[in-house]
Amino acid sequence: MGATVPPPLHGVRVLDLGREIAGPLCARFLSRMGADVIKVEPPLGDPIRRANSTSGARTGESSPGHLYANEGKRSVVMDLATPSGRQVFLRLVRTADIVIENFEPQVLADLDLDYPVLRAANPGVILTSISAYGDTGPYRDFQARELTLFAMGGHMYRSGAPDRPPVRMGGHPTEVLAALGAGYATLAALRMRAAGGQHVTYSAFESQVTSHAQAMVEVSYYGMETGGDAPRGAAGIRGLLARDGLAMISAQEQQMPRLAALVGAPPELGQVDPMDRGGRRGELMERVAEWASQRTAREVYELGQGARVPASFVASPQDLLESPQYRHRNFIREVEQPELGTVAVPGLPFKWPESEVPERPAPRLGEHTVEVLESLDMTRDQILRLAAAGVVA
Repeated sequence: MGATVPPPLHGVRVLDLGREIAGPLCARFLSRMGADVIKVEPPLGDPIRRANSTSGARTGESSPGHLYANEGKRSVVMDLATPSGRQVFLRLVRTADIVIENFEPQVLADLDLDYPVLRAANPGVILTSISAYGDTGPYRDFQARELTLFAMGGHMYRSGAPDRPPVRMGGHPTEVLAALGAGYATLAALRMRAAGGQHVTYSAFESQVTSHAQAMVEVSYYGMETGGDAPRGAAGIRGLLARDGLAMISAQEQQMPRLAALVGAPPELGQVDPMDRGGRRGELMERVAEWASQRTAREVYELGQGARVPASFVASPQDLLESPQYRHRNFIREVEQPELGTVAVPGLPFKWPESEVPERPAPRLGEHTVEVLESLDMTRDQILRLAAAGVVA
């Protein structure tokens, strides 16, 4: 059935000043909800364009991170450090509903484009500012990257095995979590817009606590950690070495009888005993490990799921591209990208079956500068003069 209603943010315009991941990905979420997102970039473009670019394509156009984080947007090149660039940007702000940025807290003020200035140009505008530690406090101007935030936010302390150094998750979970949370807050501000513009400030450091806040509460309440040193084998979660790779079993108490039956262990090993301090559970996990070692990782996954026990293989990016679940839900789409051809791009984990958002590949740098500036009633001569002065491109 075709789309019958417009997507949720149809008619909303977003100016994306973001760089790299958190800001651009936040704007991408809004784009997939139907917003018109204009990516305003400096003359050299967002650094994510140049990250891990493949050889053989135009420099700055082929970064996988750019193809994902900036899908669905239009690109305008504008030098905000120049008076003329600032004036053109404020002209664009007058047409916008939302501005998203993830600079360090002082940057917009240094450009004379902080929230009071934007609100003077457009009283109803929403500015969403994502920063590492927030816009106030003793950490405000501290430098941060994914690794440092993962450590400072407490995730590393509770990750990995107790007898080994801590580890961090692969990818960019800190910045993705910030993008999701900031998008949520931006939508709330849009809901409140009748009361006027809003300045949403978002701290990536604070967002790190949301997935393990119970650890802080337990230390405050009990005066100590109560669960941080539990043996991994006793927790019912186990990485398993199969014949051809890694698999996982993650069974809760009510699933232990099925797990014991699956691996041919004595039934009593799957029974719940509150007085057992892990000995019987450890013996069951040894049986599980021996069982898995005689099978492939996919066999562990398929047999486990067949017995209604949470089981999986450790998927590679290629496995994900071929996932029948993703394919069934059209989560991975084939996008025609100029100069690169067809590229598989993951979607986002939400849908509106009766709405459809037009597909647009990640833009080339400055691809839509003229189109957007002409929509502001600027003439070709005005645009050419700004381009000659290096203000736009």
